[in-house]
Amino acid sequence: MESTSFFESYPPEPQEVSVSNAIARMIDGLGYRLYWAMRGLREEECAYRLCADAKSIDEIIRHIFGLVNWVHIHICGRQIERPANIIEQGYETLSALEHLRDHFISIDDSDLQKYRLEDRSFWSFINMPLSDALNHVGQVRILRRAAGNPVEK
Repeated sequence: MESTSFFESYPPEPQEVSVSNAIARMIDGLGYRLYWAMRGLREEECAYRLCADAKSIDEIIRHIFGLVNWVHIHICGRQIERPANIIEQGYETLSALEHLRDHFISIDDSDLQKYRLEDRSFWSFINMPLSDALNHVGQVRILRRAAGNPVEK
């Protein structure tokens, strides 16, 4: 089930360069890559793993959801509901990314100081969960290819 197509292509670039817009654009990149990693993914492939001690596609998508949820909690003040179905979970992650993107586009850079990732500064959002999520989307793409269902070009 594909519940969103917002990230099917890159959203228009912001008109001005600011920290808030740069974060939103990073989220655009994450959302775009996750959308294409999820599109056409079949539930039966989600159990695929390269070897016994490696994470499966399912486990990686769950982790990406958790990373985006962590950001969502600290930026928007609320947790996102985790669907039981792994494919729906991926698309719920995209919806949360769209919400985060819209939030960052709408705020002034001076508001960023108030956001903290637990006891860490605002910059930790970039260094930790957002960068980590980008890394894991790449893993999903590689595992899909190994499972015989590569991402569309």
